[in-house]
Amino acid sequence: MKQYYRVEIEIVQAPTEGIADSIGKLNTWLAEGRIQTFGVAEDESRIWITLIADSEYDAWETIGILPFDGYFEPVLTPLATYNQSIDLQFPVICLN
Repeated sequence: MKQYYRVEIEIVQAPTEGIADSIGKLNTWLAEGRIQTFGVAEDESRIWITLIADSEYDAWETIGILPFDGYFEPVLTPLATYNQSIDLQFPVICLN
């Protein structure tokens, strides 16, 4: 059964290009549907991600792909419920 997870990543120390690479990877995953949402703190000290995985192990595998090896401390939390704005569920289609 699929489970929602919230991931909070505290960036301990990372080169600037590591943050940019991770944001690029997160944008790709968002487009592919691999993750549901993500956000980055203004000072780039934290990243928040919500994702759906078959198991906690699968969620950890996804997090492990991020190019921050040795620079971050993730906290993975299984969620009992997950709600989002209807605007996020149904994107507006532009016909221009």
